[in-house]
Amino acid sequence: MASTVSSSIDVNATETTRGTKIVKAGEDMDKDAFLKILSAELSNQDPENSKDGTEYVSQMAQFTSLEQMANLNSTMRLSGANNLIGQTVTLNKADSDGKAYSGVVESVAKSGSAVKISVSVGTKKDSSGNTVDDVEDFDLDDVASIKGNNTTTAGTNSDLLNAAALIGKTVELDEKDSEGNNYTGIVKEILRDTSGIKISVQTSDTETKDFSFDKVAKVK
Repeated sequence: MASTVSSSIDVNATETTRGTKIVKAGEDMDKDAFLKILSAELSNQDPENSKDGTEYVSQMAQFTSLEQMANLNSTMRLSGANNLIGQTVTLNKADSDGKAYSGVVESVAKSGSAVKISVSVGTKKDSSGNTVDDVEDFDLDDVASIKGNNTTTAGTNSDLLNAAALIGKTVELDEKDSEGNNYTGIVKEILRDTSGIKISVQTSDTETKDFSFDKVAKVK
């Protein structure tokens, strides 16, 4: 008599009992799942009937290529998100009134493979009763539409990166102090607002001043 084995399968499970991600039809397998499968294949092969090593080399090459593509995609997403700073976006997330969030992108951050944007969606009262910007964090994938502002943030991302390279360096500015000498000091911080790129320079032990990036005359 043939025996029947009954088993209970959770169709909503996202992982196996061993912790391996379950990839369903229509979904992509990420690099972590690929590596786990390859590791399991290596550790469980029959030593008396092991596979040709060249097959594993080929699989490792595929994994490396997959990882490089994932890293490139992540970098491109971050670069694209940086271009949203200063732009007004509408998101596919709704507030408590059921209205889609909308506002100006204030900053961008990368956490692992995820890219987050901070959006000023309005104002709110802080713990002291003061009115402050209400800045909420969203996934880059939450952006539904982008509207270019008439007043765009001055200074390109290239300018910002060039200015950032000055942090920690001593610069001389094309701007005079009270004694008629060019300001000099160490660049401490880079800022960007509607007027352009600014650098915060420590000009003495007790003073830090902000200058326009284009005032840099010499880097020492």
